Amino acid sequence: MIEASVGEDGTNRADDVRAVQWLLLRIGIDPGAVDGLAGPRLIAAIRTAQVRFDMEADGRIDPGGRTIARLTGARATWDGDSRNWPQERKLASLHPRFRGHIVRVIDTLRRDGLRPTIVYGWRSVAVQRRLLREGVTQVGFGFHNAQTPDGLPAAWAADLVDDRWYWTEPECHVFFRALGAAGKAEGLIWGGDWTFRDWAHLQGRRNAELASVRRESGLT
Repeated sequence: MIEASVGEDGTNRADDVRAVQWLLLRIGIDPGAVDGLAGPRLIAAIRTAQVRFDMEADGRIDPGGRTIARLTGARATWDGDSRNWPQERKLASLHPRFRGHIVRVIDTLRRDGLRPTIVYGWRSVAVQRRLLREGVTQVGFGFHNAQTPDGLPAAWAADLVDDRWYWTEPECHVFFRALGAAGKAEGLIWGGDWTFRDWAHLQGRRNAELASVRRESGLT
């Protein structure tokens, strides 16, 4: 999982730090960001995890050590309303093969002076069905609901808006046009191209694959 030590007095290779940051997020401990930087918030988060695991809280994680073993084996916690999760937690809820695309889309939009924020990454099937009843969506299971067979979020869709405008017209469409262009440059599908316009929506699998994604999620 990691090749060198992370945290207090660690080697702190960027890839190793990011791996630890994702692992902390998936069990509900906020490391500050997933940026590959081992700052005070990450070290504090490592200590929080070590206290939770009833271990010495030295703020350091070593390859093959007890802390990394407990982190990788810990059951993820994904409680609460996913709309209210921090941005990094929403990113952590995306399928690993989709997440990198969304990170690059966000970086592109920020370089263009926009302010992207994720409204939804993963959401539960129960929430999806409520949105169906309310007429917000047309499907009872979608790419937002994808998960691993053991129930961990692995969404293949994300909804993004500019935090200055959200869906306020006409300003929001400046952002949505840029979102569509950045998403399609990453090979993603943009909901703004559909007859039923879903301007904020990007997904990493084709609509024809939805049944396969549902089976992969272990849902019937």
